[in-house]
Amino acid sequence: HTVRVGPSPLVWFLLCKRTMIPKPPSGAAAVAPMKILLVDDDERSGQMLAGLLRREGFTVEVCPGGLSGLQRLACEPAPDVLVTDLRMPQIDGITVARLARSHSPAMPIFIVTAYPDLARRLDGIDPAPQMFIKPLDYPVLVEALRELPRGRRA
Repeated sequence: HTVRVGPSPLVWFLLCKRTMIPKPPSGAAAVAPMKILLVDDDERSGQMLAGLLRREGFTVEVCPGGLSGLQRLACEPAPDVLVTDLRMPQIDGITVARLARSHSPAMPIFIVTAYPDLARRLDGIDPAPQMFIKPLDYPVLVEALRELPRGRRA
């Protein structure tokens, strides 16, 4: 007796092969936009942040929770950056961050949380993720993303 958990192989293929690269502005350099994986169980907040980041020129893929974030991180190509909520039901952002770091040790990880006291649970993730406290200071997040080395972009 076999129990199926999760999407079918076709859905996995589509999830893993999906790209959302916006057209570069005319006259822009041939540098691909930074690919951000955004993991947030609050769909409205996640979509709003994704829309703002896309307007800044980033490519953003949204996962609506920790489980879908883990599933996406298991697929290629890996994102350039992980931005994850910390406190989520079932699978939290710490678990997502640890998996991201194990697959891509140099991947920058940004944790967004309204619970900064949980930050001590991030010990052992090296290099340490950057922490952003809610309410999010959006210009500070964008500045931190723009300051990342451009070498990771494909």
